[in-house]
Amino acid sequence: MAKIVELAKRGQSRKKAGKGKTKTGLRPKKLGKILKGREWSSFRTGPLSMPLAAELMGSVETAPAAMQGGQSTTLESGVLAFRRESNGEPLVLLISRKRSKKWGIPKGRVVPYLSFPENAAKEAFEEAGVIGYVSPSSVGMFRARKQSADRLLEQIIEVWVYLLEVTETLPDWPEKGKRTTRWVSCEVAALHLREPVLTHLCHRLAQS
Repeated sequence: MAKIVELAKRGQSRKKAGKGKTKTGLRPKKLGKILKGREWSSFRTGPLSMPLAAELMGSVETAPAAMQGGQSTTLESGVLAFRRESNGEPLVLLISRKRSKKWGIPKGRVVPYLSFPENAAKEAFEEAGVIGYVSPSSVGMFRARKQSADRLLEQIIEVWVYLLEVTETLPDWPEKGKRTTRWVSCEVAALHLREPVLTHLCHRLAQS
């Protein structure tokens, strides 16, 4: 059973969190994510029993090698988040910015104080309000072009994708007002995401 990183449930208030240890006897890693006076989640480790995750980690689907042109690449990590219905059917989480017709997955630039899977789980929480179990190794990688803030330059982002088995959807999260979330079948997700690596992962998840 692989060790994975789980985005833990929201802690108690900062005052209570500062006292003693958690139930596991370990102090949670502080992310320092504070919004409107609220301190958001911490991380802890836990097991994930899913044969598909181990299989996909052993045969990572990646994009073709990048063209040599001197353009810098920004590293990001994200999740293909899913949950299972009572009949066992997996549903995939899609997110979109408000008033945008493009659907994607939770992802964001890798920060130096978190590992790639930790960063991916953090993005899932911040952008979609979901927590759960994330695979310890990537199950895919793709590249995309992204317009810079000043809209004058384009940058290439390299996104490393992790599976996230969602265990809880929260009623409140940091970017709730900025994004729309939607749960769809693997087949519908593959159509909306378009990116070949994500499409492949959706089809594989549908077979699990």
